[in-house]
Amino acid sequence: MRLSISTRLVLLCLVALLSALPLAVGFYVNATSPPPTATFLPDRCTRYCEQHGCPHATEANSPAFFRLRPLYVGTIKALSVGGSSLYAAANIALYLVLIPLLLMWLTYGALRNMVLIRRLKSSAHA
Repeated sequence: MRLSISTRLVLLCLVALLSALPLAVGFYVNATSPPPTATFLPDRCTRYCEQHGCPHATEANSPAFFRLRPLYVGTIKALSVGGSSLYAAANIALYLVLIPLLLMWLTYGALRNMVLIRRLKSSAHA
């Protein structure tokens, strides 16, 4: 069973709207947050925390930080394999291109399958 062009367009528009939501939230957060700094501030995390491990985090207030820290360090090492000059390009390619495209493709596939399953159920009852 195939989907019509109009159904595919509706699904693609829905995926585009769902994809725009994180961009809108990111824009809002970047527009309203204080400017980034690499200096240590005792009252909030800065880029210092990213580069040196967060001194604000403790086992009590951030257990996920300590559990995910090895994954974070491994990811940084993997992205840095080509040297510091390729780190930024690898970071952008992975997190801003590949993963969002994969998520959009999976979302479209899930929505397409949902429509197909509904059609199959309705044709089975008819």
